[in-house]
Amino acid sequence: MVDNDSLLTTECGRRRMVEVILRITKGTRIEPKPYEQMLLDQFVRGELTVDHVLILLNAVNFR
Repeated sequence: MVDNDSLLTTECGRRRMVEVILRITKGTRIEPKPYEQMLLDQFVRGELTVDHVLILLNAVNFR
């Protein structure tokens, strides 16, 4: 059984979650662009939270 809390609280969990998302979106129009990938990398390392990633993405879209 997967502990859903560990998906967000550990680097390993965040990496696993992002890897699944990247596999699902690969080759589609929603595949992350370089800036989005950079944010995902920072999220995996624990430098950004999901909320911070969303704020930064929204800021770029409103320019």
